[in-house]
Amino acid sequence: MLSDIRPCKLAGNCYFVGTYKASSHMIDTGDGLILIDVGYRETADVVIDSLSILGYDVKDVKIILLSHGHGDHSDGVPGIVARSGAKVYMFEQDNRYLKGFLPDVYLHDGDVIKLGNTEILCLHTPGHTEGTASYFFYTEENGKKLRVGTYGGAGHKQVMKPFLDKYGLTYLQRGMFYRSIERLRGEHVDVFMGNHSWHNKTREKSEMIAAGCEGNPFIDETLWGKFLDATEAHLDKVIADETVSEFVTYAHRGASEYCPENTMLSFYTGVYMGANGIETDVRRTKDGVLVLFHDKTPERVCGEGLTREISDYTWEELRELNVVKGELSDKIIRFDDFLEHFAHRDLTFAIELKAAGIEGEVAELIRKYDMVKKAVVTSFQIDYIRNIKAYAPELRVGLLTKEINDETVADLVAMRADEYCPQAKYVTKEQVTRLHREGFRVRAWGVTNEELMRNAVDCGCDGMTVNFPDKLVAYRKERVTKA
Repeated sequence: MLSDIRPCKLAGNCYFVGTYKASSHMIDTGDGLILIDVGYRETADVVIDSLSILGYDVKDVKIILLSHGHGDHSDGVPGIVARSGAKVYMFEQDNRYLKGFLPDVYLHDGDVIKLGNTEILCLHTPGHTEGTASYFFYTEENGKKLRVGTYGGAGHKQVMKPFLDKYGLTYLQRGMFYRSIERLRGEHVDVFMGNHSWHNKTREKSEMIAAGCEGNPFIDETLWGKFLDATEAHLDKVIADETVSEFVTYAHRGASEYCPENTMLSFYTGVYMGANGIETDVRRTKDGVLVLFHDKTPERVCGEGLTREISDYTWEELRELNVVKGELSDKIIRFDDFLEHFAHRDLTFAIELKAAGIEGEVAELIRKYDMVKKAVVTSFQIDYIRNIKAYAPELRVGLLTKEINDETVADLVAMRADEYCPQAKYVTKEQVTRLHREGFRVRAWGVTNEELMRNAVDCGCDGMTVNFPDKLVAYRKERVTKA
C-alpha cells in the first residue's frame, strides 16, 4: 500500500514513513529502528511498506514512541507490534484514548530513551491531550550536528468548550497548553518533524527533494519558533472567539432586578429575557431541606423582624413566607423543585454554596438530575469548593473573589478548578487575559450597573451574573451587529 506522501529522509537518520493525515517518522539508530507515531489502524501497512521502500524491515522496529493517544497517531500500534514485537512508550495520562492495547512503558517528564546511536529526550507537554509528549534528539548530516524536534500535539479543537464539556475535561487544559508552548520555546530545533504533515510541509519538501533541489529544505532553524508562535496565536483566537460564541448570561437569582429573587417567577422571567444561564444560592433548613436563598436570614426580602437564620427554620415554616419585590411576591423554593423545573433545559447553572456541610447533598442532586456537564459550583469560601471537588471530582467548580492574586490562582490550579470569578469593578482586560492563560473561564459578579456590565463584556469575560439579563442580552447583540 503506497503512501500519499513519498517516504523520504528528513535529515541524518530520520525519515518520514507516514501519510498526509497521519504522520509517522522512523529513526535508524544503527541498533534497531524507532517509530514516532504509527497512524491509523488502516494505514499501518502504509508505514510497513514505506519502511520497505526505504530499504528497512518492520521486524527491526524496536521501539514505538507515541506523541499522544488519539487514534490518528496510535490506532496502528497493534498491527505493527504484531509484525515487529516492538515495545510501546507513552505518557500514562493518555490511556483513555487507546484502542486495543496498553503501552509497555510509561514515560516520565525528562526521560531519555537510548537505542544504538540515538538518545531521545521525552518532555511532557500537555494541552492537546493530557499526556502529549514532545521528542528531541540529535542527528548528523554532512558532518553537521542537527537537533530534531517534534511538538506532540498542537491542534486546538480539543480545548474548545464544547469538546471539554462533552468529555468532562477541565478548562485548565488551556493553561497547560500555554505553558507547554512557552516551555518548548526554550528548545533549539534545526529540523522540525511535523506531528502532522502540514505542520512542516512534509509533502512539498519531499517533492522538492525528489526533484533534486539544492540543499535540504527540512533544515530550517527558524521554523520551530514560527510554528510555536502560530500555535499560540491560534489558541488566543479560539479563546477570544468563545467569549462571544460560548458566553453565558446568568440571570442572577433570576431576573432579580424585576422579580422576587431566587423564586420561580424570577427564574422564568430571566429565561424569557434571553438568559442562557441561571445563578442561584443553596442553604439548608433546620430539618435538612436544601432551599434556594441568598441571605442568612429572611428579613431583607421577606419582611422586618425575620431575624432567625435560615438554618433555624424548618421547611414548613419557610413555606409560609413570601419573597417580595415591589408589588410582586412569590414563595421560597426547594433546590430539588428548582431542578425538576429547570435541569432539563439547555441552560448553564451557577450554584453557589452558602453554607458548610451541604457539599455532598448538592453534588448528589446535580448527579441525579444529569447536570454534571452544565453546572458549575461556586462559593466565596474556598474550603466549600475544595470539599465538593473532593467529593465529586467530575464537577466544575469556581471561586468567587474580589481581586486576582497569585496564591489564589495557584490554589485553584491545584484543585483543578474551572472558573475564576472576580468582582466586576476589578475586571480589566489584562487580568482576564492572564486568567485565560492559566486555563480558567472568567465570570464577573457584582455587576451593579450597565457600565460595569459593558466593561466586563469588552474585557473578554466568558460570562457574568446580572440582575438585568435583558440589558446584557441587548448589549451583546448590539456589539455583534456593529462587528
